[in-house]
Amino acid sequence: MFADSYTLHMEYLDVERYPKGNYPKERFELYNEKYRDIKIDLLICVGSDAVDPIKKNAESYILNLPTVSVDLDFSNYGYATDLRLNDHTAVLGLKFNIDKWLSTALSYFPATSSIYFISGSAALDSILMSVIREASNNVPQNIKKSFVTNISMDELLLKVRTLPVNTILFMLSFNADNKLVPYYNPEVIRLISKQTSAPIFHLSDLGIGEGSFGGYVLSFAKVGLLTGDVAVKILNGADPNSIKITEQEYYEYLFDWGELKRWNLVNSDLIPAGSRIMFEDISFVDKYKWVGGVVLLFLVLQTLLIATLIRLNRNQKLVTKRIIETEGRYREFLHEDRSLRLGQLTASLSHELNQPLTAILSTAQAGINFINSNEATPDLLKQILQKIVENDKRGASILSSIRGMMKLEIREKEKTDINFLINEVIAVFQSEAIKHITQLNVNLSDGQVYVLADRIQIQQVLLNLIFNASHSMEKVSALNREITVSSSINNEDVIVSVRDNGLGINEAMKEKLFKPFVTAREEGLGIGLAICRSIIEDHQGKIWAENIPDGGAEFSFSLKIIKDE
Repeated sequence: MFADSYTLHMEYLDVERYPKGNYPKERFELYNEKYRDIKIDLLICVGSDAVDPIKKNAESYILNLPTVSVDLDFSNYGYATDLRLNDHTAVLGLKFNIDKWLSTALSYFPATSSIYFISGSAALDSILMSVIREASNNVPQNIKKSFVTNISMDELLLKVRTLPVNTILFMLSFNADNKLVPYYNPEVIRLISKQTSAPIFHLSDLGIGEGSFGGYVLSFAKVGLLTGDVAVKILNGADPNSIKITEQEYYEYLFDWGELKRWNLVNSDLIPAGSRIMFEDISFVDKYKWVGGVVLLFLVLQTLLIATLIRLNRNQKLVTKRIIETEGRYREFLHEDRSLRLGQLTASLSHELNQPLTAILSTAQAGINFINSNEATPDLLKQILQKIVENDKRGASILSSIRGMMKLEIREKEKTDINFLINEVIAVFQSEAIKHITQLNVNLSDGQVYVLADRIQIQQVLLNLIFNASHSMEKVSALNREITVSSSINNEDVIVSVRDNGLGINEAMKEKLFKPFVTAREEGLGIGLAICRSIIEDHQGKIWAENIPDGGAEFSFSLKIIKDE
């Protein structure tokens, strides 16, 4: 398309209706008058000798227009025709390749013994008959040739009814019979095909679907598209004289499927690859069998999908039930693990709590003595009461941590200072460290480091790791028992580590250390480290362990730091 909108004016000159060179001037005056005040960008002349009456009768404003001339060109057969209207005319001269047309047709019917060439009585019909007489010299001598021309339509139809066996009809052009009755070529082919049993070949694609076999033909459909392309090029500024066309652009192998079926040539190797087959007769079942196949496939897939969804729904219910049961067992494991650890601390907790209680008692008695001796001053009494408060808070903190860890509960994660959690766990384990003659060191990062965590679960992980560190040093001399709990910042993570001076990790167990029911202790259940890994991974963190070159092991986990806003 050249533009979004355009105006196309079409006129039929009916050149064939008048003797060559005698087109009525008075008729053309109508066109001169009609288009005198209309701006025309391009003139397209289509048809036999269409340029001649325009050149002789048109006014200068038409004669000087950029032009596309589409006409039959018989210059290769000695019929010179001027197809140019002016010096800026793009000529689409259509040449008939009669030799290839004939040889191709004969190749489909090798048993041919007789051929008939048919044309009408119009000027173009006569030219084509003259051309075919010359070209037919290349037809094999064993084939009889007959030329049928300048007869009436009735005579023609009578003649084609009684043709010899193995005859081919070559229809050239039939624009009028000898009685000057005008005809349209496809109409003539249709009439003949109803009266004859011989195959019919026409020079162009005009007879396809009317009884013409097809073959190597001049395609007016391609000529129309070609003319449009040339017109657009000229309107876009191309020089008309630079535009050239070749035979391949307007010729093609074209066949009527009905004729191919009639002569049993539908699947013949004689039909060139890439040929265009017209009017293929396909039954409803053949035409839409792929639709039926798709529908059937859809129904089968839909049935399988429904069956799969039902099965998945059942499996989902079963999996959901198992998940609920597993989560219940997991929470029980968490509780049992915490209870086990705190049960091991029970003996030491009385000693740990006894210190702040004893300090409170001693401080209170000292205060009473100072008051009785009249030596008490406000500042001294304030110091005594402050010590009582501090020791009371220390005891309450220990009890609160133990009470929280003993609860069977799942809590929402909250913003928590990891260093504060470490100090709480250290306070709970302090008495156990004294009991086992173990030095407990704390090396924490400066300031407060916040993470999003379940406080009780992270304390459980720390307590597990510290207990494991303590157990790993049972065979180590009391002078060398040392546990170091540290925290450090690594980019956006905080790393918490528990280091001991024990015997280290057995290399054979290192890869499966955090799997369930893996333990190096005879009395161990092998679920502590598995629970630790589960908790840390639930917090989107990582946990790992490694041996220390100087002896012992270090267990670490990392959590994402959140900013203190």
